[in-house]
Amino acid sequence: MFKSNEKYTNRNREEYWFEQMTNTTYRFVMEGDSIKYCRYGGKGQNGIDPSDLGMFDPSGGPYIGLGTKVDDKPIVKIADTDMGFVVEVSNE
Repeated sequence: MFKSNEKYTNRNREEYWFEQMTNTTYRFVMEGDSIKYCRYGGKGQNGIDPSDLGMFDPSGGPYIGLGTKVDDKPIVKIADTDMGFVVEVSNE
């Protein structure tokens, strides 16, 4: 579980955090180069839709998937955008 705007360190000793954009959306921010070597995947649909992902995993971590919690709310949507990875959490 992650808290917004709290910095964490991955296995490559690079800091990352979730920057809150709205009540239900957060942008994943990572320092260093690990995000350049990120893998991501779909939700089992035919092909991968970058605007509707099931997970992403930068080199050195962390693995972020649907259901991962940010501010005690589960992630319900992941998108690879021009701002980087943006997640949406449940508003309940």
